[in-house]
Amino acid sequence: MSKDYTIWIDVEDIFQYFQNNSRPSGIQRLVFEILCVIRKQAAARPDIGRIVLTRRAQEDGSENHLPTSVSFEELEALFAARTEEKNVSGTILQPDARPSRGPLVQRLRHSVIRRLESLPPELARPLLNIAVNQLRAIRLLRRYIRTRTSRRTHFNPAPTPQAPVASSASAASSTLTPKTGDIFLILGAAWSEPDFGDRLAHMRKTYGVQPVLLLYDLIPAVRPEWCALSLIRDFRHWLDTTLPQCGRLLAISHATADSVETYARQQRLKLSAPVQTIPIGSGFGPPRLINGERPRGLPAKDSYVLFVSTIEARKNHLLAFRIWRRLVADLPRDQVPTLVFAGRVGWLVSDLMQQLENTEWLRGKIRLLQNPTDDELAHLYDGCMFTLFPSLYEGWGLPVTESLVNGRPCIASNSTSIPEAGGPLTRYFDPENLDEAYRVVRDTIEDRPGLKKWQEEVRTEFKPVPWERSADAILDACHAAYLNRQTS
Repeated sequence: MSKDYTIWIDVEDIFQYFQNNSRPSGIQRLVFEILCVIRKQAAARPDIGRIVLTRRAQEDGSENHLPTSVSFEELEALFAARTEEKNVSGTILQPDARPSRGPLVQRLRHSVIRRLESLPPELARPLLNIAVNQLRAIRLLRRYIRTRTSRRTHFNPAPTPQAPVASSASAASSTLTPKTGDIFLILGAAWSEPDFGDRLAHMRKTYGVQPVLLLYDLIPAVRPEWCALSLIRDFRHWLDTTLPQCGRLLAISHATADSVETYARQQRLKLSAPVQTIPIGSGFGPPRLINGERPRGLPAKDSYVLFVSTIEARKNHLLAFRIWRRLVADLPRDQVPTLVFAGRVGWLVSDLMQQLENTEWLRGKIRLLQNPTDDELAHLYDGCMFTLFPSLYEGWGLPVTESLVNGRPCIASNSTSIPEAGGPLTRYFDPENLDEAYRVVRDTIEDRPGLKKWQEEVRTEFKPVPWERSADAILDACHAAYLNRQTS
């Protein structure tokens, strides 16, 4: 079969994300796992063209705003630097010596938002709305100025040797020239780029490139109550301008696929084909090995339940708090395991954090371990009785599968895609029903022989999904888009 086409994989959002964050979130980790295997899978398949990672044009003050290729080695180095290298203050170490204003601005913005959230609700809400609208106005103004002053298109049909590269860390970077039939694969958080849909439209019209998009969830569009106003508007604009441009749409779960098709019907967006669900691999990186002594500060083994997630309203930590408050009231204190929140404090949780402070974190029966390292997380999974994941809405449910990969059973919400992630080895409850959730958790805690049997079932019966299946499904979709372009 012909391999006379290129699959350009957009990784711009990963570089943008790491400008302001030291550790990857679920999306960045998922994309990295797929990229680690996708080039090997592509090389072994005669029907797949060459693979090239790409970033969009970088505005460096010159007129040569040309996109550039990025090596796999550069991306690997970026992940290694952002997941392992921190200075004592927690500031991200840059790959080069030049200081970056991005993290400072981000921290200042977050600090302002935190202070506003701490005000009484009747005062905080209008002030937050004002701040969000001002930030959005500034962003739109910058976009308008950039559009008016730009003299170059995103892809230049005749790149010159003098064109600057997008990343100073990669000597192998080069300008790009796509051709008709090529595939532009979007695996990450592309909605962070305000004019992304316009970029896709330009690529299709000028070069005949076929976009293939992987979708995670539609939370800002369908459940906006959990999101910032600026994200809601930008995400909806991104959906409305991006979905019609894509030759193939992929989703990480059946729930997400159904949500996308429902949204498209409601907004009267024309999709080129039905949304295809792809299998999602289980776990990240090589299996975590438990070596050496247990890190300091972690609770004793078999004394706690683990909840791994950013603390935000959608993840439903408030329900977990209410469950544990009832457990402390109903059971002898020594029979109530500690609930460990492992993750950073996010957004829309100021009321919850105040309740935790007011109750002295249920006098120590709830603990927060912020930003645990990979080693700490491995020990946390290894030592927990089970994990808890009461999220109200998920595109997939990575903490559930990660719990199973680590041999620990999970009690989880039955909402949206989570049962797809947890399968038959997970126990479920309605995340809107406190009584039901309390009953499932309490029954599990009190039935220690049953819990021991459940733990053994997870260790012996759970079958991880290899990331090769994810990569092959994505490559199949890219090849189908290429064939469709050739025959249409």
